[in-house]
Amino acid sequence: MVSSNAPILSYLRKWFDQSYTSYSPDWLAAALECFPGRSQELFLSDVSCIYPDEARAGELTSNLVMLIETDATMEAIFYYRLERSLYLREPRHPALPYFANLMRTKTAIEIYYSADIGPRFNIGHGAGLVIGPGHVIGSDFVAYDGVTLGQRRPRNPRETIIVGNHCKICTGAKVLGQVRIGDHVRVAANAVLLTDAETNGTYAGVPAVKVASRPPVPTPP
Repeated sequence: MVSSNAPILSYLRKWFDQSYTSYSPDWLAAALECFPGRSQELFLSDVSCIYPDEARAGELTSNLVMLIETDATMEAIFYYRLERSLYLREPRHPALPYFANLMRTKTAIEIYYSADIGPRFNIGHGAGLVIGPGHVIGSDFVAYDGVTLGQRRPRNPRETIIVGNHCKICTGAKVLGQVRIGDHVRVAANAVLLTDAETNGTYAGVPAVKVASRPPVPTPP
């Protein structure tokens, strides 16, 4: 474990001590051993959406740890990236439900570590956000408070949601079932999307239907 993780290790120890009557300190060390590399790069890309100066440092500085403690959306994303890195190495690690519970209780956000979310993930006012198991989400994804990406039939492994790049799910919207969402899609506030969504479309209503199309985004040369 690299020394730059010392501030975040101290932070995790504090909250585990306050939240649990017993746990293995080795769990924290194991999680942070998995984190440097791709997972830390992804988290810093997420941070760059809101705090670009802190992301430029390229490591988990004391200032960044302070932001994690005071910004619930950053805290939830950090827990997700940390859990995800541990899950990819050891899917049944006993620490995983402890980290997941800490995310829920501290932030009112629930992001399953089996979900695969690309870089520059951004949560806006995220209380009540739920991203369920197994979903695959592209880069530059934005989700707001009260959003659910979930299943219509509980514990159905075939009901996974695929989300393209540069998508936005607005306040209170729900995406349920086996749904594929193209790139540059916006789901309006309080919509309930139950079917596939075309690239560059805006979807609204209950159930949600396409209400607008935006011009295609040019591909960089």
